[in-house]
Amino acid sequence: MNPYFVIPVWFRIATTTAILIGFCSSALFAAETDETFTEKITRHQYSDPQTGKITPYLLYHPVKKSDSQPTSLLIYLHGAGGSLKSYNYSREPYQKLRKELSRRGFYVVVPELGKLHFMNAAAKQALDGVTARVLTAQKISQHRVHIMGTSMGGGSSLAYTLHRPELIRSVCAVMPMTDFADWIKENPRYARPVSAAYGGSPQQVPDAYHVSSAIQNVDTFQKIPVMLIHGLKDRTVLPRHSQKLAERLTEKQFQCELIILDNLAHSDEVMRSVQIQAADFFEKAMQ
Repeated sequence: MNPYFVIPVWFRIATTTAILIGFCSSALFAAETDETFTEKITRHQYSDPQTGKITPYLLYHPVKKSDSQPTSLLIYLHGAGGSLKSYNYSREPYQKLRKELSRRGFYVVVPELGKLHFMNAAAKQALDGVTARVLTAQKISQHRVHIMGTSMGGGSSLAYTLHRPELIRSVCAVMPMTDFADWIKENPRYARPVSAAYGGSPQQVPDAYHVSSAIQNVDTFQKIPVMLIHGLKDRTVLPRHSQKLAERLTEKQFQCELIILDNLAHSDEVMRSVQIQAADFFEKAMQ
């Protein structure tokens, strides 16, 4: 075989291989660069001056593009049994939302109000203090506060909005119970922890449940946009909770976005496909 032809063949093979490797490496590097996102999370605690009770909380810091970009605050409330060591917002189905909110100038505070607080009076008082502390420390306008929660946190985010309608700019409730008394009828196994949180059953302390019921206080959301996200196969918190609240809000011509995901149950997966939509929702509420 003529060496003149052998050398170019091997040269072409080697060159092609190098080009392909280089191209693939560049693509991989670009993908890694695109997905790389360094989160700054700091740990703090709030001490109630009246009770001395300490409430730990985490604070996600935004990646600000410029000093002229206004900052906002999102309060995030985790589901039942969660803690600052394990909470929904930190998980992979929320990754894009975390990145988007950081890019858009949002601080996100995750308070530890208790594993089974269901936004009772003590939780409301603690969250009042934590929120005020963060707003002051980070110099955030009181007109740029939003709230979001998952499961117990979803119901609690609606309940806290009823408590502080003058503060909350918008609320996104994921798989929420819209009436705690109604919910424990559907899920009797939760009756004991909810009753413990509220100091009695719905029959014993009806007013405590009423003030935290979104479905019984719909008019409070007249000027507060609401986003409701639920899986159609959810059996822990039936999707009718979100559907019924959305119907009431729509009937009154209040701002409401209802997202029902057909093939999903009670899982963080409900957030995976709607993360950018949720970020857009919070940003739109400030316009």
